[in-house]
Amino acid sequence: MTPALIGNPGSHYVCFVVNFKSCTFQFLNSINGERFLVKSGEPTTYKKMFDVWFKEVEAFVIELYKHWKMTIPFDFSKFKWETPKMPSQPDKDKCGVFCMKFLAEWEGDSKTSMDSFKNWNKLKKQDKVAKLMDLRIEICSTLLTHSSNSKVEYVVNQAASYYEEMAQKLQHDV
Repeated sequence: MTPALIGNPGSHYVCFVVNFKSCTFQFLNSINGERFLVKSGEPTTYKKMFDVWFKEVEAFVIELYKHWKMTIPFDFSKFKWETPKMPSQPDKDKCGVFCMKFLAEWEGDSKTSMDSFKNWNKLKKQDKVAKLMDLRIEICSTLLTHSSNSKVEYVVNQAASYYEEMAQKLQHDV
């Protein structure tokens, strides 16, 4: 799986997936209606970019199997293309949040419900925007407090200090 920033200049995040389990290439996009190929069959910018990325993936996989001295158990030329129906973003500004959650939760099957987007189609626009803000905060919190962040201790201490300051201010105002 990989995110890709598409556009000139880069303006929209999508995800490309090589699904070895189902022998498919998958294109995950949160803008409703945008597809991998236009009706004439001509490749879109997405398809052109995927072709470049795929060559890198294919070379890596081939070298990996050579290193392991194993025969590749699949043939990339027989893989099919899929553009699964994904949850749609309510505006033009939330594609990064969708892309991050697709990367974290996509299991390769369009029938799988991603926890972050349960009942998505039933939500009103303002509820979707609020949910996306919560997801954005969750993503930022995960990144900031992850053990691989060399500044995690500083971040946690600053957050605790800010929380204490706000709690004291609220008590003083009451």
